[in-house]
This record gives sequence, C-alpha cells and structure tokens, in this order.
Amino acid sequence: MHAQLEEELLYPAARQALGRNDLIEEAKVEHASARDLIKQIQGMDPSEELYDAKVKVLGEYTKHHVQEEENELIPQLQQKGGLDLSALGRQMMTRRQELMQQMGVQEQQSA
Repeated sequence: MHAQLEEELLYPAARQALGRNDLIEEAKVEHASARDLIKQIQGMDPSEELYDAKVKVLGEYTKHHVQEEENELIPQLQQKGGLDLSALGRQMMTRRQELMQQMGVQEQQSA
C-alpha cells in the first residue's frame, strides 16, 4: 500500500515540482525490488534457507528508502516550494482509507 500511494500521488507531484529527479527513479526501483522480495518471502516457509536473510534485506531496503525520502526528497520538495505537502498528505490519507476499504481492512482506532 505504501508503494502504491507514493506511486499514485507523491511521485507524480514530486516530478511535477522537481522535474526529472534521480531520487524518484531510484525509489521506483526500490519499490519493485521490495515487491519482489515480499512475493518471495510470502511463498516461503520460515524454516527455509534464505528466509531470514530475505526478511533482513527487505528491512534494510525499507529503512534506506524511508531515509532517502525523509532526508533528501522531502527537503528538496520543501526547498523548491510550489507543492502543498500538507494537502498531498491529506490526499494520501484519503487514498489509503479507500484502499483499506477495498481490501476489507478496518483501521484500529486509538483509545
């Protein structure tokens, strides 16, 4: 869901604001790699050889991806201006709720 939200909303808005940007291209490749690893992991038994290694690598990919977005892409968007990040965040939350409803997932309300 994370990748879908970014690919549908964040990356097009970022490309419009920044033009061609290597970080956006790299992020798309990272998403594809993560999807591939997730499929591999889902098709494995936890006792299989390489299962733990694949889970670890997925975690490392994810951490790296988030750090690039938080430390490089978002600051570039803030510096460039012209993109309302708050409005984009609201759009992403709305889309997330739509996707969760389509999947039949209920969000847990915090008490």
